[in-house]
Amino acid sequence: MTDVASPAGPGIEGASTSLTRGVFWVAVAAIFLVATILRIPTLATRPLWLDETYSAWFSALSLHELWSEVPGYETHPPLYYTLLKGWRLLFSASESGLRSLSVLSSIATVFLLSVSGRLLKTGRTGETILLLAGLLLAVNAENIKYAQEARPYALETLAATLAFISAAGFVRALGRQASGGPNAAVRWAIMLSLAGGLLLWCHNTALFIAFGLWCGLAPAILLSNSSCKPRMLVIACCAGLGALVVWSPFLPWFISQSRSFGNLQFWIKPALYDLISAWILAGGGLPPAVLIILSAIPGMWVLWRHERALAAGLCVTLLLPLCIVLTLSFAVKPVYIDRLFGWMAPPLMVLAACGVVGIFRTAPARLTVCGVVIALSLQAAIQGYLRPPIEDFRALAADLTANVKPDDIVVAIPNELDVAMKYYGSAAGSPEVMYLPGPFPYRDTDGDRMYVANLGAPRIVPADVSGLAERLAAHPRIWLLTRRGDLYDPDNLLLRAISDVSRQKAEARYGLVELRLFERDPGARRLP
Repeated sequence: MTDVASPAGPGIEGASTSLTRGVFWVAVAAIFLVATILRIPTLATRPLWLDETYSAWFSALSLHELWSEVPGYETHPPLYYTLLKGWRLLFSASESGLRSLSVLSSIATVFLLSVSGRLLKTGRTGETILLLAGLLLAVNAENIKYAQEARPYALETLAATLAFISAAGFVRALGRQASGGPNAAVRWAIMLSLAGGLLLWCHNTALFIAFGLWCGLAPAILLSNSSCKPRMLVIACCAGLGALVVWSPFLPWFISQSRSFGNLQFWIKPALYDLISAWILAGGGLPPAVLIILSAIPGMWVLWRHERALAAGLCVTLLLPLCIVLTLSFAVKPVYIDRLFGWMAPPLMVLAACGVVGIFRTAPARLTVCGVVIALSLQAAIQGYLRPPIEDFRALAADLTANVKPDDIVVAIPNELDVAMKYYGSAAGSPEVMYLPGPFPYRDTDGDRMYVANLGAPRIVPADVSGLAERLAAHPRIWLLTRRGDLYDPDNLLLRAISDVSRQKAEARYGLVELRLFERDPGARRLP
């Protein structure tokens, strides 16, 4: 990406002029339309999975609870839930209504990436590259997946992209002192500070992204053409401090949550696949990711030749956060890798577009490569539409309502199922559920319980089932609802208490959730 008129290397012609206004905005509109169409299917038909019902549950709480109590057990900052709370007032708390905030965030990310060439004044070649990057992001199957979830990942990707563009504008302004570069750099730094603060408010691991971004600014500034590099380093540091100030109200909670990290148990285990899973996620799934990465590697070389400062900064920004999280995951405690790195997709698409435009000399070759990537991405997106839901709480709640009799009792672990059942099981006639060790969130401040995934869902202990068998014996039928019982009840304490007074008669699965029926009758059958 360069705006100089000198030859730009293999396959790139330098251009100081921009694309014509009509061509540029028609291309942006087409990309915007593609992104919108691909993020609509299954939005309303697919039931919310557990994490999405968390979003529904938190966004239904009062603002006072969201900002004073929720951070004590929910690891993510409350900003997303607060925005979703306002959003659902306008667009309802239906599946599509809750998810539409992520859809809008994802489409806005595609739009922002597509127009960034003009915002950064990169010239014709740069605008072409960034329009192509926007198109690749529009069809990216993993980006589409998280655009359709009522979770903060799409909003985080939008904030990260805004921060990256601001950082790129800051670095590029350093080499244009004759055109008021330093003043422009200050304006970009202010935008970077605000975008960085927003990014930190989006997710509890966004601190790693921000850290990588500001570490990348150091070599970018040192490699720039600026004649006042010390001053620019100071401005960059001030922008970082500004982002921290924006985020500072959450800092005490972040420190408290970090101290409680040792009491959290995750079911994932580090694996060699984690070393590449983030790249597969950012590339849009395995088949398209292969071509994306094969294009991005020479794309980094092309960017290095013509925008050395940007290339250095982008390389550090992409690699450093991933290296930190992988180190934590392998050396300290397992950390989710795949869902945390959707923010890498926009910069990776930029590098892939640089590779396609910079390496392939002819238009047919470029169109062929892009066509294959787009075809593979669309295939992956269609497979995503057809994939069964992670768990079907909608069907589960309907079956319980239809089959549970007045004298029955429904028992559930983990207690975080309370969140899902409140969303789908709140209709008239829905049975009450006993959650062990208690309704979500369960905070055992005096004990030493092990919590799983968050600080409101603990493992059960023997005291939780003490005397439970006698209570269950008063009911002719017992319904046991479990999700990953091996984590929350590894010693089968609840199952043994139920087995003391009854015998399993039927079972059914709803994705990761299992429902079992116990009766005194010794006969047995399976639920259809």
